[in-house]
Amino acid sequence: MPERTVTIKRYDNLRLYNPAAGAYLSLEDIAAMVEDEEEFVVRDARTDEDVTRVVLHQIIRRQGVHG
Repeated sequence: MPERTVTIKRYDNLRLYNPAAGAYLSLEDIAAMVEDEEEFVVRDARTDEDVTRVVLHQIIRRQGVHG
């Protein structure tokens, strides 16, 4: 059975929300999803633009700062 891609919504206040789980996520949660090889896409809640790369870049920058 193919894995389902999780859609994460990013709001103007930069909060990340998983509507399927009914939960807000942190960048650490998204990083864990990457490590677990979960399929996901992050979309701007207002424009529906794919902002996955922007969020991944934020994670990389944060890991660089916090080591």
